[in-house]
Amino acid sequence: MSQSISFNKKIQLLVVKLWKNWLSFWLNFFQRILFKKLKSAPKNILIYKIGNIGDIVCAVPSFMAIRRAYPEAKITLLTSPGKKGTLGAKELLTGVWYLDELKAYYAEDINSLTKKINFILDLKEKYFDLFIQLPDDLTNFRTLFRNLIFAKCLGVKAAFGFKIRTIQLFKKTQVDYLFNKTEAESLLDILKENKIPVREVEFDFNISSQQKNKARNLLEEKWGKINKNNLIVAISPGGKRETNQWPIERFTKVAKYLQEKYGAKILIVGGPGDVFKAEIIKEGLNNSGVLVTAGKLELLETLELLKYCAFLISNSTGTMHLAAAAGIPVVGLFTVRDVFGRWFPYGKNHKILYHKFMDCNYKKEECIKKSIEIIAVEEVINVCDELIKKIWIKTT
Repeated sequence: MSQSISFNKKIQLLVVKLWKNWLSFWLNFFQRILFKKLKSAPKNILIYKIGNIGDIVCAVPSFMAIRRAYPEAKITLLTSPGKKGTLGAKELLTGVWYLDELKAYYAEDINSLTKKINFILDLKEKYFDLFIQLPDDLTNFRTLFRNLIFAKCLGVKAAFGFKIRTIQLFKKTQVDYLFNKTEAESLLDILKENKIPVREVEFDFNISSQQKNKARNLLEEKWGKINKNNLIVAISPGGKRETNQWPIERFTKVAKYLQEKYGAKILIVGGPGDVFKAEIIKEGLNNSGVLVTAGKLELLETLELLKYCAFLISNSTGTMHLAAAAGIPVVGLFTVRDVFGRWFPYGKNHKILYHKFMDCNYKKEECIKKSIEIIAVEEVINVCDELIKKIWIKTT
């Protein structure tokens, strides 16, 4: 998967680095003009972090670090998953100890000038003194500059986090030769750069006893009492983008292999849009050894369910990050859509599969689809064997 890098490619990567730094320099310049440094600890903090399941899970360590740095402050998370009906922070973080308030909005809430003005006026009445931007990986200069002005309109005294993290210039060269820190680590670096101490990467969610019981009961109703001798393998066959998804019949082949060789119990997870895929996989397996929960559970119930699994096999989707937060290994199937490393699950023991150095345009969906279809069933089976021998057999 590695090749020697030519002089031309080195120049391209240097240009990418310089351009990112140049854009971030100007954002920092305007940040210094518009805002001041606080002379004392902030009392009312607004964190701005938008995104879906994976984005929010990866930001949890940053939320916790901010809380530990400012234990007496009131902390509000302003977030949006996009359109109504899309899952995000509201479904994951309600009632967590590190946030005092969670304000979720949707695209429909700010789709006119009047709505935007009322949105800003409502937030301005909260009198925030610190605005922390946790930017998306692909947030561009225009959006971050807009957010600078947005923070200024709220009347905050100080603000930080307006940083260009990734650009699309020479994308193929970046994907072929670069390897980034994970999203969780990258966001924490932004806090470190702004003098917020970070002691460790940690995850915590407010999972109720009712949600915990529901997850365990689902397993026990299907397979009886659950103990360490049960090899449960989770599969997440869906994803936000069709071109990021491994062919469904290959998931079936891997699951069948695990059933026949190890007597594995297969748990198929996902949202309502994954039910059809889950049923296709189920049809090719021994019915007594498969449980479909796709479309049937809340996010936190799925998170709790994953804790009973030996590992998860997944496309690049939010479920992968839920598994990492639950502390279980992931067999991750990746495309050339993003620079490698950034969206890998945080933690140890994960097995990441991908192919690069392809002769096609990485920005085109057909090329992205091709990159995941190259991943062979045998590759996935081999890393599953490794995980089972290294992790599961040792604990039984």
